[in-house]
Amino acid sequence: MSGVKHKLHNALEGALAGGIDPVSSPLYVFGPFLKMIVTAGVAQVTLGSSLWMVIITIAAASVMYHYVMECIGDGSGGGGLCKIEFGYRAFKFNAAIAYIEYTLIFLVGMSALMTFLADRFPVLNEQLLGMEVRILIALALSVLIAWMVNHSPEIIAAAFIPATAGVFILLWVMVIAVISRTGLRLPKFNLEAFRPPYLPYTIAGYIRVLAVMAGIEMFADLVPEYDVDGAERSKKAFRSLLIIMVTTAVTMLIVGPAIYQLADPNSEISVFTQVMDQLLPRPVAYAGSVLGVFIFIYVCATSMQAMQSLTQNLARNHYMPESACEENEHHALVKPVRFELFAIILVIALIGLSEELYLEIYDAGVFIIISLTGWAVLKHLYQEMQTSITARHLGTFFASALTTLLTTAACVLIFIERFFEGAWIYFVITPIFFYIFSYFHKHYRMLKKQFSK
Repeated sequence: MSGVKHKLHNALEGALAGGIDPVSSPLYVFGPFLKMIVTAGVAQVTLGSSLWMVIITIAAASVMYHYVMECIGDGSGGGGLCKIEFGYRAFKFNAAIAYIEYTLIFLVGMSALMTFLADRFPVLNEQLLGMEVRILIALALSVLIAWMVNHSPEIIAAAFIPATAGVFILLWVMVIAVISRTGLRLPKFNLEAFRPPYLPYTIAGYIRVLAVMAGIEMFADLVPEYDVDGAERSKKAFRSLLIIMVTTAVTMLIVGPAIYQLADPNSEISVFTQVMDQLLPRPVAYAGSVLGVFIFIYVCATSMQAMQSLTQNLARNHYMPESACEENEHHALVKPVRFELFAIILVIALIGLSEELYLEIYDAGVFIIISLTGWAVLKHLYQEMQTSITARHLGTFFASALTTLLTTAACVLIFIERFFEGAWIYFVITPIFFYIFSYFHKHYRMLKKQFSK
């Protein structure tokens, strides 16, 4: 999901165009993370170790994606490298996972949005017509957002960079407020956290916070969008990635421990709102809540736009029927949005708004894509190292191996923990999409002749 409507001139523009997923993630990852470790009584030991593990993974993944940016400059990013190394099956597999991911990030965004609203308007937690008011509003908002995507796409496009800039500023305001209030106190990396009985909680906390890596692959897709040629494009894309990842990492290390010290994770009010209320002047704290609501509305809208773009790309490559890309009078692809809206309404009506559940299932897909990219990078690097080995090759290989092993392990653990709570959908829906893509690609010429008659 990106907000590129013109050529990018510098790294900051690229950061704002592609960073909405990772830069907004600190607004919702701390709640589930702290609730688990505080309830278990292990936060004092495991918190810092989990956060530092996330920082190490972010650093290693950034090195890996820098390599992807240098290898693949056509905008296909990690998916393009996977297609080169593992063939078209990997391309179809990535696309199938992406369809699930875009729906899940809408559910995560809507759940977080309603949490921010309920923080200021507790009446939303009351019952009406047998349902929580917040669920009824979430359903209505989902329909409204779908309508906006299909009827006012230019408004969403125009607001993309300002939306990302808003949350970017909010995070740095929080960082400055924490330092002003408590000084610069970084969490401790405690080796005790890797021994029983703390180890399971350290790993579980690490997995929950690792959601901040969601969207990191977008920066590899942005490479051709910069107004320079050749290697300079990948350099600017990497600098954009660094701006967002440094912001996210600093927020983890400075705001994260402050949230632990100041907020009650068992309160009905989200931990981020609690800390804003304690650290910021009242008008600024309320402005932060308004901004949070605006951001998550936009995250939901861009998930639908990403669904449109993916469908268009698949149809262009003959993996989906051309009829799926029929445009309305506003030049928007209506069918992908209707498909996603149907799935969203069904899930919310049956399950409700479960920020933690949707986030973990979404994380599983994120880790699948990142780890698959990692295996492709390792294979590509190994082939290069057959002819020459440099210090840079070794450094990139080590960083990629670390990222791949950690994200693969995290993915396996999520499926073990959440399989019966929803992670099973990957095993059901992915093969269905894979079959659909294979069918239309195989029978494209025959179907085209039939429809042309």
